Amino acid sequence: MKALMNWIQRSHWSLYFVVWVAGLVLLGSVLGAILFPLGGLLLNAERSSAALMARGAHFGSFYFLIWAPGVALCAAVMRAYRRRHPDAEKY
Repeated sequence: MKALMNWIQRSHWSLYFVVWVAGLVLLGSVLGAILFPLGGLLLNAERSSAALMARGAHFGSFYFLIWAPGVALCAAVMRAYRRRHPDAEKY
């Protein structure tokens, strides 16, 4: 895991951006697939659990895709600033 993180930290900003976006969209998809069937249980939905999981994965990935580029851009800019100014965070 440490070798993977070191590789990501040394990568170009565009790859770093894409990894952030893909990771956030995957997180949204997984959260949607978990939370939609739970909501269906609470609300007595007429759809099957598989249909709720698919719909949740779709909506979760879509909503996270809306926010992911902004979050990834901020992370890439923060990373570039810290690389350029390593002593800026020290007091």
